Amino acid sequence: MIDIRKDYSGIQKSIFYLIAAEFFIQLVANALLYILPLYMHAESYTDGEIGRYVSFRFLGVMLTAVPLGFLIKGRRLKNYFIATGIFMPLLTIISLWAIAHHKAAVIDLTQFLIGIFFSFFSVAILPYIIRNEKTESHTGALSLHFVVISLGTVMGGWIIGFLNLLNPVLFNEENSLIIIAVLGFLNLFFLARVKTVENVPLAESKKINFRKDFDWKLIWYTLLPTILVSLGAGLTVPFLGLFFANIHNMGMGVFALMSSSSSVLIVIATLYIPYLKRRMGMRSSITWIQILAVMALVLMASTQYYSAMHVAIVIAVVAYFMRNPLMNMVSPLTSELSMAYAGGRNSEMVSALIFAIAWAGYFVSALAFEWLRNHNVDYASIFYMTAALYLSGVYFFYQIAGKQKATGI
Repeated sequence: MIDIRKDYSGIQKSIFYLIAAEFFIQLVANALLYILPLYMHAESYTDGEIGRYVSFRFLGVMLTAVPLGFLIKGRRLKNYFIATGIFMPLLTIISLWAIAHHKAAVIDLTQFLIGIFFSFFSVAILPYIIRNEKTESHTGALSLHFVVISLGTVMGGWIIGFLNLLNPVLFNEENSLIIIAVLGFLNLFFLARVKTVENVPLAESKKINFRKDFDWKLIWYTLLPTILVSLGAGLTVPFLGLFFANIHNMGMGVFALMSSSSSVLIVIATLYIPYLKRRMGMRSSITWIQILAVMALVLMASTQYYSAMHVAIVIAVVAYFMRNPLMNMVSPLTSELSMAYAGGRNSEMVSALIFAIAWAGYFVSALAFEWLRNHNVDYASIFYMTAALYLSGVYFFYQIAGKQKATGI
């Protein structure tokens, strides 16, 4: 049996506490990503309306992340985590009330603000880890960071799914999401235990020069594959629940359990990323894992064309269970590759832009999804577009990893 404990044994206790706090933020974030569209569907919102409202959350992320990249350079980061810990669960509860009462302006505002506060935590955590963790523990710490994203899906899905199956009337979509939001406040318990004095790099000057302090040509080349993958993900990931509901007649509880169960595989696979990196190398690991993920996505999408057959839902579920871990497990590697290739002086901005691009892709693609569905483009065709974007991203990751290989990453 492969022993992976040595990849994580050297990580500092405060990093573990911070990642534990992040788990509860991700619990809320994943419920909003995967279950909120199903709740809005149950409240009689159309696919186009759902895409529009969801896009405001992505817009909040997109408009906040890049300014944060400037703001956090040379500054302590813990207060950004605390702000997220307080306001993100609170705003989620308010947004659920607004959805139930069809208060469009309140939905827009709360979804936008949720995106802003989610940015605070997500943009700051990569630089915090890079600054405060030993270099030899970076891959392990980053892997744990991405593991808790999947754990949020696992636990959120299990909680919502089991409660819904236990009593579908009492634990409907709204009440289940409220429970998740309340649990989200537990992040503050762990943030209070992050005691380490932060290692804050000294800025060369108090005034940041937008053009001179960052190597923008290098940054944008580094982030090109992230842009392509994010655009593809935005067309698919938030709407997988709608695909299974409308094409395969799968209920909310079953999909929640399925998505959370597949995330168990993501957790396990991601924990082995440091080992795979040692055995296969950065370049081969990223390339082949993502190619297999694209093949699984195409297989899943194609079931729409023979959905009347009983075997279609079986193939779709199997492909879903393949695609999810394969596509998500490489995130620590692609993030580490991007941070290393862009260089230390660009690290805060690269972290901000990785996050901004991921969610900007969701924003743009949510609007594209709204337009495509309103023009009767089927789910399979939309998912094929995702596959093409993914493959383009894989090509550029392959090129960057080849250039970075000489540095020994």
